[in-house]
Amino acid sequence: MLNKKHVILAIALGSLPTFASATKLSLVDSCVELMNIYESKNSKRLLAAQTTSLSESLRAGYCLGVIDQYAKSEYGCHSNWYERAQFIARESLKENQRSERKLLELSCEI
Repeated sequence: MLNKKHVILAIALGSLPTFASATKLSLVDSCVELMNIYESKNSKRLLAAQTTSLSESLRAGYCLGVIDQYAKSEYGCHSNWYERAQFIARESLKENQRSERKLLELSCEI
């Protein structure tokens, strides 16, 4: 007889293909999300920060996490996270986007 743990494990393992087929998070899109949330939070709109969805928060957190980890791994990258995220988010306006690695590198030079 299967116990509850085995049932939960079977359900979790059965859903793995769903997670594997999820699209890759884009650093540029994630930084756009971070800038949108940050601007909403600082605006005068009532409950702006509370209306942020979980997926928006996760994308924004991805941007912040990547920026932070890159800064820790690269000696001399001490620029402001906000300015770096803003620089990367502006890349979404360009037709020919640079690679994420290049954007991280260039953002350190701000």
